[in-house]
Amino acid sequence: MSESEVIEGINKILSKLSKEDNQKRFKNWDKKVGFSFADFNKTWTTQLSKGKAGELQEGPIDKSANYDILIITDPETWLGVVNKEIKAMEAFTSGKLKIKGSVTDLLKLKRVM
Repeated sequence: MSESEVIEGINKILSKLSKEDNQKRFKNWDKKVGFSFADFNKTWTTQLSKGKAGELQEGPIDKSANYDILIITDPETWLGVVNKEIKAMEAFTSGKLKIKGSVTDLLKLKRVM
């Protein structure tokens, strides 16, 4: 799995936030979201403003960074979830997908994953 495939998957999920059926649900979302992949030792971060994603920023994994939502996984699991080959809840309960954030935010985010 390449970094470009992972980034494409991130953008696919983020684009779902602005779809018409999700616009009302996410219109008040102002959140800092990180997607962390130890395999690459990188985290891609975006700032959601009114539910719309800003530019995706790449950086090293920073355990001291503050995120409203942080998704931690490996590229294979991530792409499996994005492509609906793996159910997000199964990946989460098996420990292959870790999501840090408020329960309310996580339940809302589940809608686009």
